[in-house]
Amino acid sequence: MNHSAELTDDTSLVAAALAGCSSAFTELFQRHYPQIHAFAFRLTLCPAEAADIAQDTFIQAARSLGTFRQESSFKNWLYTIATHKSRDRYRQKVRRDHLAEKWAAAQDEVSPTANGLTTEAERIQAALRTLSPDLRAAVTLVYYQGLSHAAAAQVLNCAETTVSWRIFRAKQKLKHHLRHFAVGVSHD
Repeated sequence: MNHSAELTDDTSLVAAALAGCSSAFTELFQRHYPQIHAFAFRLTLCPAEAADIAQDTFIQAARSLGTFRQESSFKNWLYTIATHKSRDRYRQKVRRDHLAEKWAAAQDEVSPTANGLTTEAERIQAALRTLSPDLRAAVTLVYYQGLSHAAAAQVLNCAETTVSWRIFRAKQKLKHHLRHFAVGVSHD
C-alpha cells in the first residue's frame, strides 16, 4: 500500500469514526497500535510504561478525534499524543519519587509537637483530614495511587480539568495548614 493510499484510508476511517462507526476506530487502533507501542517503548525503555502510554494515547485520540485537523498524518498525530503522554508520565514519576523521598525522610524524623503529632507523616495525615472529600480523593488518586489526572477524572466521574483544579486547591490548603501548624509549633 502506498503512503497516499494509506493516508486516504486513515482519513476515511477517521471520518467514519467521527460519524459513529466504532469499527472504524478499531481499525485505526489495530493499524497503528504496534508503532505507537514501539515508539513509547523507545521513549521509556520499560514494557509496562510503554503499554500504558500506548493505551493512554489511544484513549486520548478517541476523546479528541474531533480535534484532529488532518494537517499531518493520523499516525503523526498519534506520535504527538504519545510524546505528550510520555512527558506527563515522566513528570509524574519525578513528583512521585520526590514525594516518596520526603515521605521516607518524614518517617525517620521524630519531633514532638504541641498537638501530640510526633512525625511529619502524622502532620501530613492531619492536614489531609482537613480537606473536603472531593479534594482528598483527588490528592489520594494522583499522589498516593499514582493515577494521571485523566485516570483520576474517570474514577471520580468528572472532567480532567476538575481534577487539576482540585489538586491545585488541595495544595493551597495543605500548604496553608502545614505552614500554620509549623508556626504554631516553633515557640522555641
